[in-house]
Amino acid sequence: MDLRINRNTKEFSRGLNNAARKQIPFAMSVAINDVLRDVKRNWEKQLRRKLDTPTAFTMRAFRIKRATKRNLRGMVFAMSIQSDYLRWQEDGGTRQPKGRAILVPVRQRVNKYGNMPRGAVRRALASPKVFSGKPKGQNAPGVYRRAGTKKKPKLKLMISYEDRAKYTPRLALIAGAVKTTTARLPNALYRAMKRARN
Repeated sequence: MDLRINRNTKEFSRGLNNAARKQIPFAMSVAINDVLRDVKRNWEKQLRRKLDTPTAFTMRAFRIKRATKRNLRGMVFAMSIQSDYLRWQEDGGTRQPKGRAILVPVRQRVNKYGNMPRGAVRRALASPKVFSGKPKGQNAPGVYRRAGTKKKPKLKLMISYEDRAKYTPRLALIAGAVKTTTARLPNALYRAMKRARN
C-alpha cells in the first residue's frame, strides 16, 4: 500500500528566468515532501476514524520516502507487516488463512483493541477442560471448553477456526491521498518557490 508522487519540472519553467529555473528542483522537492507529510497525517486520521481503537503498532504503519532535488519522487507507504493486514481494510476481499485457520475469538478475553493477547490459545489449551477440534454435533471447529455437569455436559466455543474472512473496503486511503495531492501540490510549490527566491 503506497502513494507515489513525482513531477516533471518542464511545465513549471516556462516564463521564468535562469535564476528562478535553477530553484525549481529544490522547490519541487520541498513541495512534494510537504504534501507527503499531509497525506501521512490524513492516513493516520483515517485509521483513528475508521478502525475500532487501532493499536499503537498499527498507528506506526506509515513512512515517508522523501524526494530530493536530484530525484523528484517521493512516496508514503505502509510498513510490510502492517500493510499485510491494512490492505484488506483498504481494498476489501476474502482473506485465506496463512496457516491452518483464522482464529476468531468467541468466548475469549480480548484486549482493548479487540485482539486476543499473544499466547491466548496456548494458555486456554493448558486447562484440562479445554480442547481443540470439531466435536460431534458442533458446526464449527475451534477451541472448546467443557462445561455443565456429567449428566448434562455442555461445550462452549471459545475460539472459532475459520477458513476465510470477508472484508468490506472502509479506509479509502489512496482515493483520499489523490485528492489531497491534487488540491495541495500547486500551492505547496508556489510557497516553496517563494521561499527559495527570498
